[in-house]
Amino acid sequence: MSILFQRYRGQWPWLLAYLAIGLTLVVLLGYAAYDARQVRHSRASTLAQDLLWQEQAIRLHLQTNQNVIENLAYSLAAGAIRPADFAARADALMKANPEIVAIEYISREGKRLGGLPVYSARPNSLTPLNDPDLIDALDGAASLGRPTYSSVIYRSTPQVVLVVPYFRSTVYEGAVLASYALPQLMQLQVPWWMVQRYDLALIDRSGQALLPADYVAAPDRLSKEVAFDPPGNGLKLRASIRGESSPASRQIALLIASVLLLLAMLVWALTQMKQRMAERQRAEEALRDEIGFRAAMEDSLTTGLLAIGRDGELIYVNPGFCQLVGWRADELVGLMPPLPFWPPERLSHCASAFQAIRMGNAPTGGVQLRFMRRDGERFDVRLYASRLVDGRGEHRGWMASLYDTTEIRREREALATSRMQLRTVLEGLDASVSVTDARTGALLYRNRDHTRRFPLHADAECCLVPLGAWPPREATVEEYLDAASGRWFALQRRAIDWVDGRLVWLEIASDITERRHAAEEARLRDERLQHTARLVSMGEMASSLAHELNQPLAAIAGYAAAGDSLLQIEPPALSRARETLGKIGDQAARAGQIIRGIRNFVAKRAPREEECRIDALLKVPMELLAPLARKAQVQIGVDVPDGLPGFRGDGVMLEQVLFNLMKNGIEAMAALPPAPRMLNVKAREFDGGLEVSITDQGSGFSNPGSLFQPFFSTKPDGMGMGLNICRSVMEQHRGHLRVENPPEGGCRFVCRLPLTETKTEINEEKA
Repeated sequence: MSILFQRYRGQWPWLLAYLAIGLTLVVLLGYAAYDARQVRHSRASTLAQDLLWQEQAIRLHLQTNQNVIENLAYSLAAGAIRPADFAARADALMKANPEIVAIEYISREGKRLGGLPVYSARPNSLTPLNDPDLIDALDGAASLGRPTYSSVIYRSTPQVVLVVPYFRSTVYEGAVLASYALPQLMQLQVPWWMVQRYDLALIDRSGQALLPADYVAAPDRLSKEVAFDPPGNGLKLRASIRGESSPASRQIALLIASVLLLLAMLVWALTQMKQRMAERQRAEEALRDEIGFRAAMEDSLTTGLLAIGRDGELIYVNPGFCQLVGWRADELVGLMPPLPFWPPERLSHCASAFQAIRMGNAPTGGVQLRFMRRDGERFDVRLYASRLVDGRGEHRGWMASLYDTTEIRREREALATSRMQLRTVLEGLDASVSVTDARTGALLYRNRDHTRRFPLHADAECCLVPLGAWPPREATVEEYLDAASGRWFALQRRAIDWVDGRLVWLEIASDITERRHAAEEARLRDERLQHTARLVSMGEMASSLAHELNQPLAAIAGYAAAGDSLLQIEPPALSRARETLGKIGDQAARAGQIIRGIRNFVAKRAPREEECRIDALLKVPMELLAPLARKAQVQIGVDVPDGLPGFRGDGVMLEQVLFNLMKNGIEAMAALPPAPRMLNVKAREFDGGLEVSITDQGSGFSNPGSLFQPFFSTKPDGMGMGLNICRSVMEQHRGHLRVENPPEGGCRFVCRLPLTETKTEINEEKA
C-alpha cells in the first residue's frame, strides 16, 4: 500500500478532483433517471386510459349502427318493409355514418336483392359477393344466427363487412350486409386530441399495419395495444406516444445538460492542465533519454568519431576510435598535431589531410589514409569530415568519422584477381562466349574466340544478327548454321543476371562442323550397309523366291494350254476361255506384285518422310517372308487392332526393320519341332507411342545386351550388322528398339515409335 501511495503521490489532487466531479455526475444522472421513470410511468397510465376510452367509443358507435341494421333485418324477415323504405332508411344511416360505403340485403342463395348504392354492375370498390372471406362470414352468421363481422377484405381500401342474418320462423332467408371502410372509420371516430398525443395504427393478426400504410413501429417508444372488437378477427388498435416531452421535462433536461456542460468544461480544464504538466515531464525525460541514447549510440559505434577544435586540438574521441588506434580517450583528448596514430612514413600525407580539413577543403567523398595502432600495426581508413556547429549556430570546430577499409581493400583485390582469372579462362576457351541484353539485344561481352569467328567493324555498342530465334523463350541447346561462314554451331543459351542486375542471355557457340560431317559420312555408310543387307537378304531368299515365282508361272502355262484346248473344240467354249484368261491375268498380277516388292525392298534411294500405318508396313515383309515361313513350317500370327493412329517416317526403312526382325525370328525356330513354331506380331498404342512386338519361340539369348554390337552374330554365316542397323533406323525416327526374354521362353523384340512428335531426324540429316 505504501508503494502504491509513493507511486501515485503526485496524482492524489487530480484523483480527488476527478472523484468529486464523478460523484456530482452520478447524483445528477440518478435524479434524471428517477424523474424520467416517473414521467414514463405517468404517460403510460394516461396512454392506457385514453386507448381504452377510444376503443369503447368505437365499440359504442359500431354497436349503435349494428342495432339499426338489425332492425332493418327484422323488418325484412317480417315482410314489413318495402325496398324503397329500405333504401331510404339505409341512405339516412349512410349519411350519418360516412364510413359505411354500402348497405344491401341478399337472398339465402347469395343474390343481391336491393340496397345502396344502386348500380348496374357492381363497382370494384365494393366487396364481391363471392369473396371467400365474405362467404365465410355469411356461413358463420347463418349457422350461429347472430350478426358477424368478416375478416379484413382488401379492395381499393381495407374493408370489413357486418353480416346480419334474418330468418322466417327458423329458416334462414338472407342477410343484410353493411360494408365499413376502415380508413374512414378511423378518421371519423378518432378525436383530434388523440391524434395530437399518439400515433395510432390498426394492426392485423399477422402484426402488419393496415392503417396507416406507412406506419413503422418505433421500438424505443412507449406503446400499447387493445383488441379492436368489433369487428374482431385478430384486429388490434395500437397507440404509441409521440416523442414530444412535457415543458417540465424539457426544463429539467436543459438544467441537467447545463450542469453536464459545466462539469465537462471543468474536466477539460483539469485534463488540459494535467496534460501540460505531463508533457513537460515527458519532455524532460525525453531530453535525458536522448542525451543518454546519443551517448550510448556513439559508444556502441564501431565507426570512429573524433572532434577537432578550432585551434587544431582533439576535443572528443568515441570508444570506437579508441578501439581502432589502441589509445584511451584521456590520452588523446587535448593533443595537437602530429598525432601519435600517424605513421612516421605517412606523416606528411596525414598532416596535409588534417590541414585540408581545417581549411574546409576536405573531399565530400572522403579521403583515404593510413593510420597506425599503438602496437605499430598499420591499417587503412576512409575519413569523412564536416564543420561542427553547436545549437546556437556557432562554429566549434570540425567533426570527422572514419572506418577501417583494410578488409574491404583485400576483398576488392581478391575480386579483381578472381575476375582476371575468369576472364583468362573465358579468353582461352575454344568456344564462342557472348552476353546479350535480354531487352535490347545489345552485345555486352564476348571472348576472344567469339571476336575471331564473328568479327565486327564498329567499336560502339551494337547488336549481332542472332544464330537462332530471338528473343529466346527458355534455356535451349540447339544447332544452327552460320550463313556467313557456312559452319555449324551448337548454341547453348541460358538466362542469367548481369553484374548490374539486369537480365541477360549467356550464349556459348561451339563449332560442330567436323562432327556433323562425320555424322553425315556415318549416315551414308549406314545407308550403303542397309542396302547391302537388303541385297544379302534377297540373296539368301533367292531359292524361296524362285519357287514362289514358279507357282504363278506354272499356273499361267497350264491355264494357257487349257485355253488353247477350249478354243479348238467345236463349237469353241468362249465363256470358259474368258474365265481361263482371267485366271492367267490374276497369276501374272501376283508375279508382278512379288517382283515389285523385291525391287522396292532392295532399291537404293535417299531417305524420305511420309505418312505411315503399321498395318500397311507389315504387308511387304509378310509377302516376302511367306515362302521362307512355309519352308520353315512357321505360322505367322498378326494382331493389329483397328484404328491405330498413323505416324510419319521412312516406310521402306521401317519395312526393313520389320523384315529383319521377323526373318531372324523364323530362322531362330529352325531347330525346333514343327508343332510349336509360331511367330507372333502384335501392335498397340501405349503411353503416347506405338509399340510393335515380334515374339518367337526359339531358344532365346543368354546375353541380350551384346546383340546390338556391330559384327556380333549368333549365326555361323551372319555379318552381325542387321540388329545394329535396325536400332539405328529406330533412333533416326526418335524411337528405340529393345530385346527381352519372355517368361514362356523364346525371344521378343519391341519397337517403340513416338506419336506426338511427327518430325524425325531424316529431314534434319538432309539439311
